[in-house]
Amino acid sequence: MWPAGLAETSDPPDAIVVRGRDPALLAAAVRRVLPPSPLPGTAVVLVRLSPPTPVSATVVHVVVDVLVEAGCEVAVAGLLTSRDRDRGHREVGALAHAAGLTGTTDRGRSYAVIDLAEDLVPSPAPGTSALEAQPVSRAWLTAGTRVVVGRAVTDLVDTYAGCLDALLRAAPEVAGCEPADVAVEVVRHLGPHLALLDALSTSGGADGGRLPDVTETDTVVVARDPVLADITLAGLLGVDPSSSSLVKGAVAAIGAPSGTLEGDHRPFRGVARAHPLAVRAVRRVARDVRLARVLSAATGGPDAGSVRADPVLAALRPVVTEAVRAATDPVGQAGLVALLGLAATLAAGGETWAATMDKSRVERRVVSLGFDPGVHSAADYDGLPEELARVDAVIDRLPMSDDPDALRWCLVNGATLFEVRRLVPGDFDAWVERVDVAEGISLMADYIGGRRVLVGDAVPAEGGGDARQRQAERNLYLPQPNYLAAWGGEPIDVCKIELVERGPDRHRLLWRTVSSPNGSAVHDDGTLTFDRAGGSGTMVTIRGRQLFTLPTALEAVDLPSVPELHRPLLEEAYRRFFTSTFDNLEACFEGREHRIGRPPPDPSEPLLTESVRMLVDALTSRIGSGDGGGRGGAQPAGAPDPALDQHGFRHVRGTRAGAAP
Repeated sequence: MWPAGLAETSDPPDAIVVRGRDPALLAAAVRRVLPPSPLPGTAVVLVRLSPPTPVSATVVHVVVDVLVEAGCEVAVAGLLTSRDRDRGHREVGALAHAAGLTGTTDRGRSYAVIDLAEDLVPSPAPGTSALEAQPVSRAWLTAGTRVVVGRAVTDLVDTYAGCLDALLRAAPEVAGCEPADVAVEVVRHLGPHLALLDALSTSGGADGGRLPDVTETDTVVVARDPVLADITLAGLLGVDPSSSSLVKGAVAAIGAPSGTLEGDHRPFRGVARAHPLAVRAVRRVARDVRLARVLSAATGGPDAGSVRADPVLAALRPVVTEAVRAATDPVGQAGLVALLGLAATLAAGGETWAATMDKSRVERRVVSLGFDPGVHSAADYDGLPEELARVDAVIDRLPMSDDPDALRWCLVNGATLFEVRRLVPGDFDAWVERVDVAEGISLMADYIGGRRVLVGDAVPAEGGGDARQRQAERNLYLPQPNYLAAWGGEPIDVCKIELVERGPDRHRLLWRTVSSPNGSAVHDDGTLTFDRAGGSGTMVTIRGRQLFTLPTALEAVDLPSVPELHRPLLEEAYRRFFTSTFDNLEACFEGREHRIGRPPPDPSEPLLTESVRMLVDALTSRIGSGDGGGRGGAQPAGAPDPALDQHGFRHVRGTRAGAAP
């Protein structure tokens, strides 16, 4: 269970598991793990305040006492997440007071209580980060000592939550960005100097963070690294550390933490968690941010001190809460799995419709670059022309067509090598002034998000050669071909190193895939070229080598072995994609909008009661969850009339088979 590198030692530890409730023992552990750098100055202690399972005031007050004794002015901080607001909470101060954090420790030391959503400044994170220019708290950013205190709870989506979950509150939520990506960037650029996990009372069960099921475990983990703290918690809970998407993402991006662990780290007894089938079902639903918020708001509650929930949410809570509460055993989880399976199917249907029929409804993504461009040498970037010349050599041997817009292609080792071109009626000099070849990939069809950064300094043209610029990029596209979305196809997500060449008569972008974070592509390499053509036109040519991963449901089909089916499908898919790509490039030249999709859901937007109603209907009509206390199929009094769900579909309940009309 313990990762390599974690072992007990007599040297100063990187993490200590403190057993018992003696504040003196905890204080001693905090002093030993705190960094040796001078502490005087401002210290900010970021804590989990989310009801009904905030951190223990006892643990926070011990940390405050140690910091005050070291000469710090201390502020205890929190931030309301969208899920806190969905559950009816409005003020950080009120949550802190309810958690016993009233500004004075038991030993009489004073501290401030602050909201990290106030006094925001742009993040100093670099261009490779999803936090670039995002608003962050000045207090957290400038603190001389940063501490995060999480609470040991189980989680229906991530199995468990700890310090990384609490650390997400260091900055306002980033719309369109996965929490795991945000957690990685916070650790990298806004990370704490000390992390504590409050496991004095571990809240287990299917979703201990929202449905308290308390086991007195009398433990606190003190660590220099929040990832190390969470991995230690996973060991105490007896679960795989990577079952948390936050921990898995941090280890993949930053590396597994190494260090020394001191103390009794035998697993806890009696802490239940959700059945694996329930976890898998809820993760399918949680891919839709709006549905994930609905599920969170409807599990447990109402919380003390919260404002009254809207009628639809109030009607749903008893049913969903009982389904979640029962999801710790093989039999009890069946109801929740049935409910969430239906909800996930409806959500997936909406995503498929958007990807294939109404791309204006696709939600755009925000991502970090996903790799360190400095790992690749200058020779890797500058060698792209020679490397891609091998692809060009294969394509050059393919027969030309009389149709200038024709697709040339062949298969080599399973990958498709291709060329498409179009003569556009735009003067070359005007074209390259308005259409930057360096941005070419983001101008292609079905682009839903990404990030591009320059690498090193530009190389000026010398001796008649072209000016060159190295860059790195990550791109996300809809599943390709789009119809694969109906088979569970993932968006194409690729990280690339690139070289831009600019000459008097040719501008060219060359790229090679170095990784695919979601495993959607083996190859996605190629070139985009703008050539000065005769007259007043510009020849746009795209060449590439592509090998995308098929959904599991289609892997065994082996379409290339059926050329009479594979050839027309492939050619039609490429024609559609690159016709739209050329249209995008011309739209860019003419100053017209060309991007598909819409902005991602704003975390501050209200909870969608239409989505809640969809789940209510699923419960009452599909899995026989009873009449909900006499409600039957009727809508709660005062609830909104039936309306479109978040994907634009209207849900109409019809007569079930065998039922009387």
